[in-house]
Amino acid sequence: MIGILKLITIGLLILIVAFHLFNQISSAIIVGIYPYMLALALIFSLLFLVGRFIDEKIFLRVINYAFIALSIFAVFTLFQVWRNAKLLNGYQQNRSSYMDQLHKITATEGKPLLDTTFQKGIATLIEGNTGMPVTAGNDIELMSNGVTLIDEMIEEISRAKHHIHIEFFIIRDDEIGRKFSDTLIKKAKEGVAIRLIYDGLGSRELNKSVLKELREGGVKVGIYDDVMQSILKGKLNHRNHRKILLIDGEIAYIGGFNIGNEYLGRDKSIGPWNDLQMKVRGELVLWIQKIFLGDWCYVTEERLIDEDFFPSVKGEADIAAQMITSGYDTHWNEISQLYFSLISGAREKVYIATPYLILNEGMVKALQTAALRGVEVRIVLPEKPDVFIVGWANSSFYADLIKAGVKIYLFKEGFLHSKAFCADGEITSVGSANFNSRSMFLDYEVNAVVYDYSITEEMEEIFDTYFKKSHLLNSTNYRKNPAYYNRLKHIIARIVLPFT
Repeated sequence: MIGILKLITIGLLILIVAFHLFNQISSAIIVGIYPYMLALALIFSLLFLVGRFIDEKIFLRVINYAFIALSIFAVFTLFQVWRNAKLLNGYQQNRSSYMDQLHKITATEGKPLLDTTFQKGIATLIEGNTGMPVTAGNDIELMSNGVTLIDEMIEEISRAKHHIHIEFFIIRDDEIGRKFSDTLIKKAKEGVAIRLIYDGLGSRELNKSVLKELREGGVKVGIYDDVMQSILKGKLNHRNHRKILLIDGEIAYIGGFNIGNEYLGRDKSIGPWNDLQMKVRGELVLWIQKIFLGDWCYVTEERLIDEDFFPSVKGEADIAAQMITSGYDTHWNEISQLYFSLISGAREKVYIATPYLILNEGMVKALQTAALRGVEVRIVLPEKPDVFIVGWANSSFYADLIKAGVKIYLFKEGFLHSKAFCADGEITSVGSANFNSRSMFLDYEVNAVVYDYSITEEMEEIFDTYFKKSHLLNSTNYRKNPAYYNRLKHIIARIVLPFT
């Protein structure tokens, strides 16, 4: 048995090395199975070492049983990942049928007229891969001040009359988290229907006593796949990363903020927090509501069909905007397609803000090609990452991008968590999706795409503040360490690419 264990361990390690030698992001099945494959390789290596150096029969028997159990688990998991990758788990079908029901009770006015071929192409792409059309009649506000944002969100919650729908990747049991939950409980006692979704892994540290208080206070809580559910479903590496707040179906917030002290810069180990949120009023809220209800159906199996969730609200600014979602077990890598198309379709400039720069070969080529054909490509990300190995992974892409003329800025004044794209002064994308492999291939994300010159101009002004608070890398100043040291860091970082 030890010999078989040794062979399987070596085989897994060879597969892991091959994964990184030949393809950073390959098929959906390989990406899905990777975390399990890496974990099993480590466990089998440990079992092999124990069996190699400890010759006690009882230990060998335990190792044999552990090996058999893990092998059965591996086969079961591979089957689940295969079902997810091939869309055989029913997720897409169930979601689509529910969305069809919701479409029957909502009506939007005619599509707005878009000005340019670039805008029309992006809008057609999104509608083609998500079924979500461009909407008119929207008021949109960009918000980058965390303190102001949290205060305003809580104020809007306190004014709710019918329902509050909330979805976050992370909810902390800290000062901000408590303030948030206390406000929700208060509104629930006033008779407002409140539904809350959080990610079971992202919010794994959330105290059970807080959940108990919320539920006893009248808040309905849905958990997106806790750790055990994720393992059994083959979705451990696929999280719900969306951030949504809906008030009475009239006002919505989406963006990068979660609920926790660090998002207000109160975590001294991280420093000042820089993020971006979008406040929406108008027809776009109808689609944000549908996205939330689809996720609520996934976590609770409850199909809510209620016209009161979709009041008729038209914004004064009449801005054209469109929602886009993506997920592991949907038909396309929708947000990856969006980002690729924004880069490849731009003729003048592309600005990108992201905390994580983890790319596949196709996206690297898109950035290089855009820069080489004269497009001004600027990427800003934090100088100090929240996890050191993510910083190593980010830097592993610098040389190839800088060589082609891509300008990379490292933000110096705190942690930059914004997720934003601007292209040609015509299109702006803001939401939960980072410019990394997790957001583009693995997690469930949501962005708003705005076709408006004034909003894009405002977003470019925010970018300008980011650039001024950053230093620009070039082909020499990013190599602060010896070449062999950088190479070693990059090799180590590439091992965890499918987790970042």
